[in-house]
Amino acid sequence: MSALLANMTLFYNFVIGQLTDIIDMILANPLVFAPVLFAILAGIVMFVIGVVKKLGIRGVSSSGKKKGRGRR
Repeated sequence: MSALLANMTLFYNFVIGQLTDIIDMILANPLVFAPVLFAILAGIVMFVIGVVKKLGIRGVSSSGKKKGRGRR
């Protein structure tokens, strides 16, 4: 059992080390940092849009009329 725990700890440290190296590489290179930052921000915006659509929150259009299904 202790060998399994030791191997799991070793694997965890390896994965964290790899992630640290990747993050350092991204932050050190502006040519990589800008697209990564844009992708993260775009992902957050798309997530928020998805949540709003799922909750069915309705807003007001630019014309001032309420959006949604009207009477036909």
